Amino acid sequence: MENKINITTHIFLKWLLSCLFILFIVTPTEAIERKKSKKPNVIIVLTDDQGYGEIAAHGNPYIKTPNLDKLWGDGVRLDNFHVNSVCSPSRAALLTGRYASRTGVWHTLGSRNMIWDNEKTMADYFKAGGYHTMMSGKWHLGDNYPYRPEDKGFDEVFRIGGGSLGQIADYWGNGLWDGHYWNGAKWVETKGFCTDVQFEAVFNFIKEHKNEAFFTYLATTAPHSPIGADDKYVDPYLKMGLKENVAKFYGMVTNIDENLGKLRHLLDELHMADNTILIFASDNGSACDKQGDSYNAGMRGHKGDCYDGGHRVPCFIYWPDGKITGGKDIKQVTAHIDLLPTLLSACNIKNTFKTNVDGINLLPYLSGKEDSWPSRTLVTESKVNSRTKLFKSSAVITDEWRLVQGEELFNIQTDPGQKEDISTGNPEKVKELKNSYTQWYNSVSSKFDQKQLIPIGHQVEKEVLLTAMDVFPLKEGASAKTVWNQKGVVKGQMNHGLWAIDVKEEGTYEVALYRWHPSLNYAFNKSVPKSRAVDFTEGQVIIQNNSLTKTISPKAFNTIFQVTLQKGACTLDANFANSKGEKTSAYYVIISKI
Repeated sequence: MENKINITTHIFLKWLLSCLFILFIVTPTEAIERKKSKKPNVIIVLTDDQGYGEIAAHGNPYIKTPNLDKLWGDGVRLDNFHVNSVCSPSRAALLTGRYASRTGVWHTLGSRNMIWDNEKTMADYFKAGGYHTMMSGKWHLGDNYPYRPEDKGFDEVFRIGGGSLGQIADYWGNGLWDGHYWNGAKWVETKGFCTDVQFEAVFNFIKEHKNEAFFTYLATTAPHSPIGADDKYVDPYLKMGLKENVAKFYGMVTNIDENLGKLRHLLDELHMADNTILIFASDNGSACDKQGDSYNAGMRGHKGDCYDGGHRVPCFIYWPDGKITGGKDIKQVTAHIDLLPTLLSACNIKNTFKTNVDGINLLPYLSGKEDSWPSRTLVTESKVNSRTKLFKSSAVITDEWRLVQGEELFNIQTDPGQKEDISTGNPEKVKELKNSYTQWYNSVSSKFDQKQLIPIGHQVEKEVLLTAMDVFPLKEGASAKTVWNQKGVVKGQMNHGLWAIDVKEEGTYEVALYRWHPSLNYAFNKSVPKSRAVDFTEGQVIIQNNSLTKTISPKAFNTIFQVTLQKGACTLDANFANSKGEKTSAYYVIISKI
C-alpha cells in the first residue's frame, strides 16, 4: 500500500514539474508574441507657440532643452515641416489629416475655430481601431457639443476651456498654477504648474492602460501666454541677461523639456519605449519673436506670419520597433496633414470612415524603405480677416519655392531667410504657384458660406453655455472680433455679434444673460480688481420670431427671457445695451428647454 502511494506521489510530482517546466518555457515565448502582436502606442506632444528656433539642437545659444535635444538625436527629424501660423487651424489639420479650411477652421475665435461636426479626428480613427484614447491640455476646436474632444473620439479628456488659460470659455480665474481642468463631466481642481499637471495626467493614463494599445494627444498650454514658470526655470535666463519676457518663455520651454524627459523615462521603465510612436511638434511659429527678441534660426517671421518663421516648426518622430531612429533629417516638404495617414499606416488602422485626407503616408520615407519623394505643392493659411480674400494670409510651399500672399516669391533653397523677393524676374513661376493656390482654394471652399451651429434642446447637452468668444460678426464677411478672454469681461469690453444656433426640439426655452461667469453668482454691478464699471441698462434677446427687451437690475446676476422656438437653424442675438444705446453681446448665455 505504501509503495502504491509513493508511486502515485512520484507520478503526481513528475506531472507537476512538467507543467511548471512548460509554464516557464512557454510564458516568456507568449510574452514575446504578445509584444509582437500588440499594436504600437502613439503619443503626440504638441506645444503651443514654440518656434523652430526655441530648441538648443536647432542652434539656439541660450535655451536649455537636453531632452528635446536627445529626442532630436534619437529620432527622425522632419526638418521642413509646416503647419498653419495660428493655433486652431493647425490643430484641426493635424487631427483630421485635412486642410484646416476644408474642416471649417481658419481662425481662433468667432466659431471659426470649430471643426465641422462630421469631421473625424485621429481619436475617432484610433478608437475605431481598438485603441483607448485620451487628450490632455488645450483643445481650442470648440467648447460645445458636438465640437468638444469628448464628442470627437476621445475616451478621456483633461483640458482647459477655450484656447489658453484664462480665456472666456475657461474655468474662471484659471492661471499657470493650481488650475481647474474639465474631465468630460466636471471641473477638477489641481495643484501645481500647468505643464506639470498636464503631463502628470498623461503619466497616470499610461500607467492605467499600459496593457492596452492607446493613443494620447498631449497639447500643452505652454509656452502660450500667460507666460511664466517657477523661478528655477526662469532665473538662469535672467542671469544670462535676456529680457524678462524671453526668460519666462524659455523657462516654460525648459519645463516642457523636463517633463518630456520624465515621459521618456516612464516609457523605458514600463518597457514600452520601443513600441511607442512618440511625436513632438509645435502648432505655429514663435510668439516670443515678435520684437526679434528670440533666436529664430535665421527665418523671417513669427506666429501669425506667412513667412517660414510663422509656419515652419520642429517635428521629431521616434519609434524603434518601426525603424524610425538614427537622428536623420528629412529635408523634403512635409506638413501636419501627413501625420494622420502616416500613423494609420504604422498602426495598421483602416480608414473605415472613407474620409479623403489631404496628407500623404510618410512611413516608407521615415523608415528608409522608399527614397524617391513625390513632388508636392502645399498651402498654409490663416484667414483671421475676410474669408473671401484670395491669397490673403497664405503661403504656397514647395521644396524650392515660397509664394507669399500671391505676391512675393522666394527661392527658399538659396534664400532661406526670405530676404529677396524675386517675383518680378520669375512671372511664370508666380503664375504656376498662383494657379496651384486657386485650385486648392476651389477644392476647400464649398462650405465657406456655412456656419458652425451650436445645438440647443439636444439630449447630450441639455443646458448650453454660450460665450461671447463664439459670436459671428453682425455684418457678413466682416473681420471676426469678439470678447475672448476673462480680462475683456473684467474690463467690460464691447463687441456685438450673433451666435449660430440649431434648435433640435421645438418648445419653450429659457435664455439667461450674464455679465459675469454664471458660477460666480456676481451681480451686474459687482466690482472686481481691475474691473471697469459698466452701466448696462437693458438686456435683449432676438431669435426666430421673438424680440424681447428687459430692464437690467444692477443687483441681479442675470436677466432671464422665455422664448418659444421651432426646430431648425437660426441666429441668436443676446445683448446688453448701456445708457448710450451701445450694444455688446452678453458675455455668457445659458439656454435650457423648459
